[in-house]
Amino acid sequence: MTSGCRFDSACVEHQFMVVSNVWLIVCGFYSVRLNWHYTVVWNSDQDISVRFQVDFMNKIAPFEGGLIVNIDIMRSRSKTMTECLRPLLMSMRFFGLYFSRRSGDADDSDERSCRYRWNWWMIHGIFAATLLWINVVRMFSMFTSDDEFGLILLNKMLSMVWVIQCAISQTSFYAASHLGSLQDVFTKTKLSDECAKYLSRFAIVYTAAAWSLITLALAIFVYGIFFTDGYMDINIAPFQSHVTISNPLVPRIFAYLLLVYILSAYVFPQSMTFLLAMLFTYQFKRVEKELERYLDSHDGLVGDSEIEAIRQQHQQVAMSVSHIDDCLMFSNASAFCCQLSNLILLLYMLIFYHSSINDAVMITGYTIWVVLVTAGLAFTAGGGIIINHYVSKFSVLMTLIIVPFTVSIEAYAM
Repeated sequence: MTSGCRFDSACVEHQFMVVSNVWLIVCGFYSVRLNWHYTVVWNSDQDISVRFQVDFMNKIAPFEGGLIVNIDIMRSRSKTMTECLRPLLMSMRFFGLYFSRRSGDADDSDERSCRYRWNWWMIHGIFAATLLWINVVRMFSMFTSDDEFGLILLNKMLSMVWVIQCAISQTSFYAASHLGSLQDVFTKTKLSDECAKYLSRFAIVYTAAAWSLITLALAIFVYGIFFTDGYMDINIAPFQSHVTISNPLVPRIFAYLLLVYILSAYVFPQSMTFLLAMLFTYQFKRVEKELERYLDSHDGLVGDSEIEAIRQQHQQVAMSVSHIDDCLMFSNASAFCCQLSNLILLLYMLIFYHSSINDAVMITGYTIWVVLVTAGLAFTAGGGIIINHYVSKFSVLMTLIIVPFTVSIEAYAM
């Protein structure tokens, strides 16, 4: 029997059924859900090959008797980003940073009515965003006409910039949840099993790290607010700055409770943003590896169908990045600008006014704050730089591949 199979409809049908049945038995043994796609490819000498795509293992399996079976596997995409990000999203719900106005089982025909559905999480989000902006207005009252340049004024400027950043981040995530932009991206983006495991694992790690940072910061603020003889009473303005009271315990308690929302608006948005940046980077790497695999397996020659499949995968990831950027661009911009300003203020304070800070706990608190601001600034800038690198790199690579391929097709047609 020759290596090729001349056109014979009975022969093709028989071999097609044999291959189908064999793979059904094998995949059924491993309890895999199949999605079959096949394409009949004609060659110039009337040889015929059939390409299968099945959600199984990423292999190319030859079939003896002249029929070539190319099993390009794309692992089943069954999980959404919402399922993988559940620990982080639930934590954000507690502080009004994320909510859904549309039920999970709503269909597209009911989408418009569901967008205007009110629920407890949405009301809580409105409350949190309003509370943080009221706090921004309140914090302006800590400045007085008697302020002079020094440690106290720098502390006031530091607190002012920080609460503005947190209010912008809270509002940005509320707006994205209110418009349904985040939910659309999270629910419509289907992840492969490998990407889902990657995202789920890091979502748990980031959530645990975020709660640890909030707990550590709250412990430091307990000492700073209640046990430093009014060193941090700028947080209870206008009390003690314009209105002097003998026992500011109640305002201090309210200021401390408010810090829970402020810290959550500072930590969780940056955790979510960097986690999404890592996910998109991981997906870009997978697409790049897929292209390299095609090039290596075909001696640098890639067919138009493979190029189109890889281009669509890259475009899908790039569109997800664009949608997320549209939702969170104000939060990212405020995180970068405000943290850069706070890093400069903190370094200036620790370099030139360290002798005025006599409390070891407060010195430790400032040092930890410098580390956190530096890390947040690095994550915010680094996430954007990495994604932009992979987008531009892959775009140039695809241009170098597609343009010569297009020119060769045109020359062959002429």
